[in-house]
Amino acid sequence: MSNPKQNLDEPKRWLDEPQNVRKIIRGFYWLCGLVVVADLVFTVGWHKHAAFAEEFSLRSLETLPAFYGIYGFLACVALVYVSKLMRDWKGKKTLMRDEDYWDK
Repeated sequence: MSNPKQNLDEPKRWLDEPQNVRKIIRGFYWLCGLVVVADLVFTVGWHKHAAFAEEFSLRSLETLPAFYGIYGFLACVALVYVSKLMRDWKGKKTLMRDEDYWDK
């Protein structure tokens, strides 16, 4: 059964084939792996921020592999949860308004 939304007159495109989509996704996985390997090589080789002295305590945390990726992901998750709290705090709508707010 064909997709009812698909126009029958439209020619089939390259990404309409599932194996081509799998190739793209597999390429993204390879690219992510390559970035992680590059991060490991550069982390072991030298410090990411040469301005920090060797005895600086933050250095040990920053040089962990994928530190900035994990830090950014956790910051985005925290941002989502803080925005949810700002929208509705203990049942009281703080920033959220009724759907017909401007019609009143």
